Amino acid sequence: MKFLTVNQMRAADAAAISECDIPEQILMNRAGVALARCVMRVAHLRRANRIILIAGHGNNGGDIFVAARCLHKAGFSAHVIMTCIPSSLKGAAHIAWDEMQSLNVPFEVISTVESWQKNFDLKSGTLLNYGVVVDGILGTGCSGEPREVAAEAIQWINSIRAYCLIVSADLPSGMNGDTGIAAGAVVKADLTVTFAAPKQGFCSPDAIKLIGHLIVSDIGIPDEITFKSVADAEFQLIARPELTRAYRGREWDAHKGRFGHVCIMGGSENYPNAPVLSSLGALRSGAGLVTLWSWASSQTALSLIPEVIIRKAALDDFYLADLNQRSNEYNLDKFNVVVIGPGLGQSDGAKEFIKYVLDNFKGRVVLDADGLNILAALSKDGYKIREALSLIITPHPGEAARLLECTTAEIQDNRSNAVKSLALRYNAIAVLKGAGTLVSDGKSMPWVNMTGNPGMASAGMGDVLAGMIGGVLAQGLDDMTAVTMAVWAHSSAGDFAAIKGSQTSLTATDLVNMLPDIYQNIER
Repeated sequence: MKFLTVNQMRAADAAAISECDIPEQILMNRAGVALARCVMRVAHLRRANRIILIAGHGNNGGDIFVAARCLHKAGFSAHVIMTCIPSSLKGAAHIAWDEMQSLNVPFEVISTVESWQKNFDLKSGTLLNYGVVVDGILGTGCSGEPREVAAEAIQWINSIRAYCLIVSADLPSGMNGDTGIAAGAVVKADLTVTFAAPKQGFCSPDAIKLIGHLIVSDIGIPDEITFKSVADAEFQLIARPELTRAYRGREWDAHKGRFGHVCIMGGSENYPNAPVLSSLGALRSGAGLVTLWSWASSQTALSLIPEVIIRKAALDDFYLADLNQRSNEYNLDKFNVVVIGPGLGQSDGAKEFIKYVLDNFKGRVVLDADGLNILAALSKDGYKIREALSLIITPHPGEAARLLECTTAEIQDNRSNAVKSLALRYNAIAVLKGAGTLVSDGKSMPWVNMTGNPGMASAGMGDVLAGMIGGVLAQGLDDMTAVTMAVWAHSSAGDFAAIKGSQTSLTATDLVNMLPDIYQNIER
């Protein structure tokens, strides 16, 4: 999904109204309903019932009125604060206001600086009591520094962040939609629900710190209208609407054989449970069968994931000649995907087995962790990936530096160039992990993921992702769609697990436990 400038988004809205005969009120209703659904999800996670929605005078205010109406009807305690008087509302926003008022949704008008400064409930935060605040103060049409009432409202939202969750409608109020820069006061959101398409300013390093978890909500404007005049850019966004369209629902007569067989290969004496986490990721991502082929003596997998098939081998006893001679014992033909590397170690036997898989397996290979370090060493010795292999590599910046024989700083200085270089050098789809994970096949614009949080900087997260990629690949989606879906689902699960609990205590297991909610979101 491409990023749009503010003017391009306005043109898409206008074209939807004039060319597709979609009334402005319908677009606003769709946006407000989408916003309400997202608020409901995070409110349930936080066990919150109190929702404060702050509405400005523009169309963002109209979206807020629709969302408040939906939340009220759903049984939430929704309370609207208006930064303008109702008589100043126009067009679709005024209609949305009338419809909200007809349901007796509680509201109050705080339209002067003095009112914001003197209101005791606002200053003390007693209006909220650990709920959710929805920011609809300023939209994409505003530029420059927020003034007067808008600035006061933004400052109030930021002052109570420690006690509640902040959701911004379309973009955080005070942010420039084209540059991502804030000229003055700006909302720091935990979650941003943007409509139809991501805004160009979201790519800015300044913006990434403000938007939190980004959700793109489809409001029914056809892609040929939305992106008609949008040129190629440095990145394209991994976004839910496109993933939802690519998702294949399960038929009633489905059986496990239709959803693929993933083989997870890894584990060593020091890291016996890394492939266990990968196996959990594959199972929770829909693979029909998962075999854990581990060289560790650990029995943990048997208790943690009873659904997995267990195979053991003493890999260090074998070298490539032995593997070729005993090809029946090490036959991989029954698997659709092999995920190799988590916790594997870098012994001579591990290196030979990596070569065996890369040279002989006919399905898709996901290479992670020690598998990448071994690939870097093999490449340095002149090893070449065969053309027919369908390979996915998942390095973090340090592993990427070893694969490209450069420094980690050089990788981070130009991540876009690095991910394309990885894909081309290794004839693979490359997943360059980190803040703003990038995915590239080396041929088209890299895909950027704008979900995830610092709590995911903890052990085992990469192991889960490798398994998830294998699990989605096994179900028959094309490689790029499967990889981007797994990347998005992984970091989205991390975000919602952090919303439910905390970033500080977030673990890989917490992320896995949130995957059913994330995949349900794609299914529906």
